[in-house]
Amino acid sequence: MSQYGMTFAQKLIQHGEFAAAVEEASRHAAREPDSPEPFHDRARALSALGRYEEAVADYARAIELDRVEQILHDGEVDDGLFSTIIAWCQSLSSQEEKLAVLSRYEQLLPGGAHRQDAAEWALRFRGQLPTTWSKPRD
Repeated sequence: MSQYGMTFAQKLIQHGEFAAAVEEASRHAAREPDSPEPFHDRARALSALGRYEEAVADYARAIELDRVEQILHDGEVDDGLFSTIIAWCQSLSSQEEKLAVLSRYEQLLPGGAHRQDAAEWALRFRGQLPTTWSKPRD
């Protein structure tokens, strides 16, 4: 993603060192506050740590900054944001909260590739779309 290769935070993420990646991405963001890359890196690491709300905020900042910079891979950002939002929703208990968080996907990426998926998840959260696969029993 970096025009010069992989960032240090990305290397840390690859090695599963998510807390260290958050710290490194934060330092990178302080040095280059107009670059979307450290915000995207930090969003990925935060998501892996289960800090979904913070991760979505960083995805939002990365998306905003990348409108100018155009250096992030759109599909990777889209997939990461959507996965983070779904994980966040699944960590919540109330249907209202789940639907509110889910709506953030379309707010942040109105032309995103997962619009149909988001609509199906909304139906699931409302109990209007049953799961169609069956989990094998132990």
